Amino acid sequence: MALSSTEKKTAAEVVAALELHRHPHGGFYLETFRDPSLTLPKSALPPQYKVDRAVSSAIYFLLPAGEIARLHRIPCAEAWHYYMGEPLTVFEVHDDGQVKMTVVGPDLRKGQRPQYTVPPNVWFGAFLTHDIESFTDDGSVFVETPGRDPDLHYSFVGVTCAPAYQFEDDEMATRDGMKALAPNAEAFINYLVPA
Repeated sequence: MALSSTEKKTAAEVVAALELHRHPHGGFYLETFRDPSLTLPKSALPPQYKVDRAVSSAIYFLLPAGEIARLHRIPCAEAWHYYMGEPLTVFEVHDDGQVKMTVVGPDLRKGQRPQYTVPPNVWFGAFLTHDIESFTDDGSVFVETPGRDPDLHYSFVGVTCAPAYQFEDDEMATRDGMKALAPNAEAFINYLVPA
């Protein structure tokens, strides 16, 4: 399927053109790079790394409206790069209970960032920024935007991890654990940690 750079693409067209697959955390992805130049042995890494790995990896990631990237953490830094579509919000919960939200998107005047890196070992998930109509600063209350077509409303980004991402390292968040860590963010935690 040939797609010109000037026409608006649907999520289905992007998924088909790039042969993206379902990601277990939500959305669609395709690994595009795993650095073959050097393998880091598990024995040379901190204990939270469960297997040997390349020094870096990269994926395409598409998140349609109405879907989330589930709250989880990994031991490596994860850089998000905006490509096209709508902005998305990266939601973080740090070990001290601090909640941080960063909008990854093209509009610098609105405080969006075309690139953002989640630090290692921080709980994080993501959602389309416009899927949430309004929310309080502490994340305790939010209102979802109703009825958005996931084929027309999506965010397409790249994600780069260093050291390389490995599914074996994933630690999925639990609602109880996250609510104990950041009780004021219960509404967002319920949203990003499905029952």
